[in-house]
Amino acid sequence: MEKIFLVVDTETTGSNPFNGDRILEIAAIPVYKDKIRYDLSYHSLVDPQVRIPGFITTIHGLKNSDVKNKPILREIFPDFKRYVGNSIIVGHGIKTDMIFFDFASRESGINPLSNNFIDTLEITKEIFPDSSHKLSDIAVKLKINDKPTHRAYDDARVTAKVFLHLIHKVISMPALMSYSKKWKG
Repeated sequence: MEKIFLVVDTETTGSNPFNGDRILEIAAIPVYKDKIRYDLSYHSLVDPQVRIPGFITTIHGLKNSDVKNKPILREIFPDFKRYVGNSIIVGHGIKTDMIFFDFASRESGINPLSNNFIDTLEITKEIFPDSSHKLSDIAVKLKINDKPTHRAYDDARVTAKVFLHLIHKVISMPALMSYSKKWKG
């Protein structure tokens, strides 16, 4: 059976959910049979129910007015979890997103995700030890013309391209699977 990889990214009100920061955008793009499946992607803005600090808006451009009247996380997270299913979650620095998903699960009253995950940041740190590991720099290093914008869908798209490049030109599928870990929340 072919593995379904789901490249995920979020944008948040800050970096620490333990201090009240929350998700305000989620995007996921499947990679199946060596193809990015944009037609099956998931994207949603989320009303985080907390104010977006001004300095955070300067990073991703999302303002409070952009997410006003959008669904709240507990309304969409159960559907997102069903969408994820048992795919292998992929992301650049994905552990942070997974921690936010744990908070989203608690807030939604559902069990947390327990999928396997692969962190492209971890892989690039190992195979390019002397390089910057920012997604934008890795994309340039791999000659990927797309640029991350600090918006969830754009960054998921660039990460999907980085992921495919890694498995086509840098690392074999068996080696890639050695980076797969089970999320235990």
